[in-house]
Amino acid sequence: MGSYAIANYLDGKKVPTFTNSENWDHTTIDYMLRNRATYGEYQPKSFAGGHKKGVPNGPPIPNYYPAVIDRNTYETAQIARKQNLANRGRKGNELANIFGGLTRCAYCGNEFVLHRVTNIQVLACAQDLNGIGCSRTAWTYRDFEITLLAFLAHPALADRLQGRQKDKLIELIDRIVDLSTNQERSYPLRVDIAVLLKEIVTEIIVHSAGDISAPRLPSAQISKDVRGRYSEIRLWDGQLDRCLSLS
Repeated sequence: MGSYAIANYLDGKKVPTFTNSENWDHTTIDYMLRNRATYGEYQPKSFAGGHKKGVPNGPPIPNYYPAVIDRNTYETAQIARKQNLANRGRKGNELANIFGGLTRCAYCGNEFVLHRVTNIQVLACAQDLNGIGCSRTAWTYRDFEITLLAFLAHPALADRLQGRQKDKLIELIDRIVDLSTNQERSYPLRVDIAVLLKEIVTEIIVHSAGDISAPRLPSAQISKDVRGRYSEIRLWDGQLDRCLSLS
């Protein structure tokens, strides 16, 4: 989730800004995400020579400010910001892939990422997109999302869980139901679902070509929505469950 997405999420949750502004500004969010002062570091700067932003003047001073996060969390956030550039949709208007970081290819083990084929959003193997070659198949994102959310919302799945795990899954199901009936709050609900998925789902193994026996040539055209495609999904440290496409 990038700065535009966070700003929209905070607006959707009615979180007040630091100023009198009605809406959060993505530039403020971006500055906070990149600012090392969040973990207490201060970098002295010189503004000599007309430098408006200043240039570093001496080494950074640790623990200068009260830290709001630790450095580990900061560094992890920087990595996530870079990865997010490959998965986001239009700036601030949608959360394109709620399964980001959870999906991997059943055939080569690489991540399944958001891509466009003939102007349609799909999930495809990163190895295929890098030109190395794998199954050369893709799963239409809309169909994938509908299929996986319907599977996760099935009552039988919650019935076999207990305690906190069951509570978390029920919370996710509530958000999925809300998403289908409240389009005005689509964006914050999708963000909530993405966060809950990260807590609940350990991995999603995507068999976009079904049970194929051999990879296709890197030059082969990427085929969408191959008959027999399915996913395997693992909740926490539980078993792998097979999830067939609904279309």
